Amino acid sequence: MSVRLILSAPSSDAAYRTDLIGRFVAATDWAVELHLLAEAADYDRANPGAPSLTDELAGSRLPAAA
Repeated sequence: MSVRLILSAPSSDAAYRTDLIGRFVAATDWAVELHLLAEAADYDRANPGAPSLTDELAGSRLPAAA
C-alpha cells in the first residue's frame, strides 16, 4: 500500500486530478481506494468551484455506457 501525504491544499490543476484518478483506477486494495476518496473529498472542499473529484472517482467504477 502506498500513501502520499498532502502537505498543503492541492491546487485545481489538471495534472493533480489526472494523477489522483489514475492512482484510484490502478488501486487494488480497498484501503488505498478509501484513502484516495478521502483525498478527493479534501480537494473538493479546498476547490469548491472545480468539478467534483469525488464524483469523478465514483464514476470511474460505473460501467461504461454503450
